[in-house]
Amino acid sequence: MTLPANIGACAAFARERLPRVDADLLACEALGLAHSDLFAFGERPVAPARALRLACWVKRRVAGEPVAYILRRRGFWNLDLETTPAALIPRPDTETLVAAALARIDVESRVLDVGTGCGNVALAIAAERPQAVVLATDVDPACVALCRRNAERLALRVETRVADCFDGLGGGFDVVVSNPPYVAARDGHLAQGDLRFEPRLALVGGGEGLDLIARLVREAPVQLRPGGWLCVEHGWDQHEAVAALFHSAGFEQVELKRDLAERPRVTLGATPP
Repeated sequence: MTLPANIGACAAFARERLPRVDADLLACEALGLAHSDLFAFGERPVAPARALRLACWVKRRVAGEPVAYILRRRGFWNLDLETTPAALIPRPDTETLVAAALARIDVESRVLDVGTGCGNVALAIAAERPQAVVLATDVDPACVALCRRNAERLALRVETRVADCFDGLGGGFDVVVSNPPYVAARDGHLAQGDLRFEPRLALVGGGEGLDLIARLVREAPVQLRPGGWLCVEHGWDQHEAVAALFHSAGFEQVELKRDLAERPRVTLGATPP
């Protein structure tokens, strides 16, 4: 394969093979350019090593690999996070979970993020409430290590621990947040798009997708202080089932929050005061 020799040729190479948004992002990152440079300096030559990097990245994206895994980073909230195939890719919908939790977190709150992945939820909370005590846990040690690296690089105070749900944590939390696995085991979307490359452990929540959510709701009351809040992300078509779980577990003030597309996305409730 003949490598493109200048900026314009590199941009054209990527755009011929990918949607423009992906093509331009990969081209800018591979060539070390601002987006405007793709238009302003098309004739400027590029080093063969950078052109080869772009060609490799384009090939991976054509094969379906998510851009976040190719570049090993993804923006979330106002943070730039390292991402790896060990963890779910942060998505804008999950900012609904962060916003719902922040409304219930003050400077002295003790917050737990269950199933933290790359740490996006815990780190966004820590960035907005730097005096709160934030603990981020995951059953996968690789995710805990990833969250820790992101916290250290961003200089955010988040404690990390390997734990299965609430096991060994001791309780006493004011707010518990979680974006747990909630995709049904037979959901056809698992064989499509970026989901093909993301860890099944972070996606599949049992036969109907509610196994871990049910466990969180069942076990959270003894982990929360009186009047404490549980905030859980779920699928858009699961909100009625999740609300029923909250009510059955004795939660009060059960609320539903919708994402940017106005789809049901987060259910939250408080333990009795």
